[in-house]
Amino acid sequence: MENLQRLPEQVDSLAVRLDRMEVQIVQLRDEMHSEFSAVRAEMRAGDEETRRLMRVLHEDVIARIALLDNGRR
Repeated sequence: MENLQRLPEQVDSLAVRLDRMEVQIVQLRDEMHSEFSAVRAEMRAGDEETRRLMRVLHEDVIARIALLDNGRR
């Protein structure tokens, strides 16, 4: 009988804990969204830097080939 009398109190306690957990989940979701957005931005910046370096290397190779070709003539 005592267990049944304590049931509303236990349900209320559980509801409070679930509310806290929901808040924590929402905070975690927001934090993860923010972090993943930052990682994507860093990756995009890294991709742009890689493309820039590849263009520089390509131009360097073309210039060296041209020098070699001029040396053979």
